[in-house]
Amino acid sequence: MQTWIAVLIWMTDVVVISLGLAVFEILIERQHGWGGRLNPSGWGRRLFAGTFVAEICEKSYLTVYHVFMFAFVVPGILYVQVWMFTHLGFSRPAYGYLSGASRSGLFLFLVSVWFSILVVEDALWFALNWYYPKSWEDLLQGRIWWHTRWITIGNIKLPRFYLTTPVVAVAFLILSLHVG
Repeated sequence: MQTWIAVLIWMTDVVVISLGLAVFEILIERQHGWGGRLNPSGWGRRLFAGTFVAEICEKSYLTVYHVFMFAFVVPGILYVQVWMFTHLGFSRPAYGYLSGASRSGLFLFLVSVWFSILVVEDALWFALNWYYPKSWEDLLQGRIWWHTRWITIGNIKLPRFYLTTPVVAVAFLILSLHVG
């Protein structure tokens, strides 16, 4: 039972946080993805261009906005959530796995959520973007300039990280469920 509650919390975190971020990014970027509408000397400033960091992220560069959101805001949201559940008296059955998890298990669980948000939020940006009606079609045809590595499956192309990152996320989730 606790494992199912943990997976339910994991799915809820991923969907709710990803949906909120995707809608927020649609509102600020409109049809110009990857910080294209952001001030290039502010939030849209390019970071790590041509570096190992950009290569790992499978992007040409990162922006100040994306580093801030995914290095500080998303972990902050996850931390506040854990703090609320552990300090506001939620009972163990209601909170399930997380209330009784070791620090290592909880950390691995949150890393899994974070990796999943990277992919789900990005996909939702394309699926929901009302300013860029052909965004989903362009994504599946490999015509999105900020994705640098693609995998072809039949007639569609997907950013490689859409397939590799979920594997990493699920590995962290499984590990979190088995750590003391």
